[in-house]
Order: sequence, then C-alpha cells, then structure tokens
Amino acid sequence: MILPLQQHPHYRQALRRIGATVTTADIPGAAPVQVIQRFGIGFAPRGPIWIAPPDACALRTAQLRLINSNGGDAQALRKARYRQIMTPATVAELALSTDLDIMTAQMHGKWRNIWRRSQTEPINIKHTRFDAASHQWLLDSDLAQQRQKGFRALPHSIIKAYADIAPEDVTVWTAARGNTPIAAMLFLRHGACATYHLGWANALGRQARAHHRLLIAAAMSLARGGVRQLDLGTIDTHSAPGLARFKLGCGATPRQLGGSWLKIF
Repeated sequence: MILPLQQHPHYRQALRRIGATVTTADIPGAAPVQVIQRFGIGFAPRGPIWIAPPDACALRTAQLRLINSNGGDAQALRKARYRQIMTPATVAELALSTDLDIMTAQMHGKWRNIWRRSQTEPINIKHTRFDAASHQWLLDSDLAQQRQKGFRALPHSIIKAYADIAPEDVTVWTAARGNTPIAAMLFLRHGACATYHLGWANALGRQARAHHRLLIAAAMSLARGGVRQLDLGTIDTHSAPGLARFKLGCGATPRQLGGSWLKIF
C-alpha cells in the first residue's frame, strides 16, 4: 500500500518528537488513520486511506471531526454528515522506474530537451543522508527563499525529527560547481513512496537547469531502492504556474485530492 507522507507512521513519530499530539483511529475498511489533535479537534490529513470501498457508516462513528481527504470518498463523507469546507487541492505524482527509457518517455518534449541539455553542464551531482549540521546551509537558504517569495512551509524541526527516526529515509541531492552548491533537493521516503519536500537553487543553478538533473537522478535512485511513486506536492497553475509546469513536465500525473470536510453533529 502506498501511504501519503501525512499518513505514514514515521510522520506520526516525527510530529510526536516535536511535541504534537498525534493518535491513530481504527476505521473498518481503511488503514489506521493518523489524527492530529488541534484545539481539541481531531484532524486527519490525507486520510483515511481506504482498502475497501469508502464506508459512510464507519465514517459516521469515527472520532474524526475534520478530514482533509485523500480523494475518492466524497459520497461517503456526505452520507456520514460531513460538509465540505474547502475545495480540493491537486497533487503531482510521478510513477518511478529503474528504466531510464521509461522515465524519459514520460517527460514532456520541452522538459526532456532541457533535461538532456542539463547533462552537459559542468556540475557535480551527489547525494547523502540529511545531517542537521552539514545541511544547515540548505535550511537557511530555504528560509531565505520563503521570505523572498512570501510563502511558509512546514517547520524544519519536522525534517530533523524525521531524520532522527529514519535516517536512511531523508536524503539531500546537491548540484555543485566545484565545491560550491548551486542547487539542492530534499526528499522524505515513506515506504513505497517518497515526497519531494524542499528545493533550492541560486542563479547559477537555475541557469544550469540543475533541478531537472537532480530530480531525475533522485527519482532513479529511489526507484532502485524500491520506491514506486514520488509525490511532488501540490500544483497551482494560477499562483505558481512555472512550478506547476516543472512538476507536470517531468511526467507526473495530476491527481485531485478530496478537499477538507467538517463533521456536522
């Protein structure tokens, strides 16, 4: 079973490590649901993950007040007296293969041409396990770009906690000119899936199209390790069209999630 990051046990353990209250709820026909307690309200991010067809009766008796659905259970949620309070987001999911020909065949033509040109750039590609001390430069660069671009991401303490729990499952891929990093990507593995968590590039990295090269190198390595799917996160063609084109251009498939639902008593 492919579990999204938010429903994987390692994520629960990482959240608990930084002080969050996270429990699990057993719902018939679904994998154990991870529930974050916020202001006395149980919130299930990207869950439940259904094994059997979605069950309205099981949802009605579950102690879940707020659900950010992974998709496919809208009818059951309505029958269980949930009301949709937020429209669905869309994520980009990339199917992985150890066969480079399969990976390149998925790419859009323009994206594939850019990736091929990036192979000729004089940059060094390496990857290593995340280390809080040696990768502080990447975290600092990420905070700087968040301030510059006006967005907020999950706190870096989650990355550090996840690495403490599963050190082999947090990897950093870096592109460098000489000994100077020009781009990097950080991935979190969770079972048969992995999530692209953050990326950074300076002007040289963008000019060299380093992220195209890093993404495929990481995808191939993850596939060789048994990962079948890479979650590239949400896409927003209105607010961030360039990032959406990058994610979809590599061959990822857009999938609409289920939106946020509140149980009405």
